[in-house]
Amino acid sequence: MTTQKNMLQIVQDACTDVGQPRPTVVASSTDETPRRMLRLLNKAGTQLMREFEWPKLREVETFTATAAEEQVEPSTTDFARLSPNSTIWHVNSQKRVIGPVSMEEWNQLHIFPTSTAQFYWTMLSGRFNIYPAPTVSDQFRYSYVYQKWAKNAGSTVYKLEFDADDDKHDLDDEMLTVELVWRWKQAIGIDYAEDMASANRYKEVLYAGMRNKSIVNLSDPWQGKLPEGYWPGTISA
Repeated sequence: MTTQKNMLQIVQDACTDVGQPRPTVVASSTDETPRRMLRLLNKAGTQLMREFEWPKLREVETFTATAAEEQVEPSTTDFARLSPNSTIWHVNSQKRVIGPVSMEEWNQLHIFPTSTAQFYWTMLSGRFNIYPAPTVSDQFRYSYVYQKWAKNAGSTVYKLEFDADDDKHDLDDEMLTVELVWRWKQAIGIDYAEDMASANRYKEVLYAGMRNKSIVNLSDPWQGKLPEGYWPGTISA
């Protein structure tokens, strides 16, 4: 995946595809077509960010616990969502925190409290909650998807959407273009079904190429690490 084109160039390519004049400016334009193109392009970028865990939008965060069940909000300035199949790790013990548990399980932990060295977690009111309450010496680590998919030309300021002609991005040039094409046709009320289908096929191929799969060595399926609870001996009655 390469990112070489800026916002203006993407809009110009889409305009060529739909038979519209190529604008010389977009962000500061007062013409309806560039302004609508920019709005549709930002909608496309935001949706694409939400649909997939883009490698360039992956982030990790480590936080130090408070001495209470309720913890911090996930990185509020750039957090979009937890990574798929997200795991929270207790850094001190190097163990996974069980969760996210359902509300039924969370209530059960409190109605029938037990003494346990294992941590559980869920999300309440937009914050991590950990049971039993950790101490201020505990640290936890998790991964999430970064929501600021756009950035300025120098990649020094990250943004929620394009707002300058020379803005860049962390997605894919052609995908943004084909997404913009079908959204434009839909907005002006002409047939867009084939363009949307083509855009979806493009996304499927792109996504498939970025889904890294673990390679399992059959001679060492655990890659030198025995699973927790494994006992290599013989158990007899």
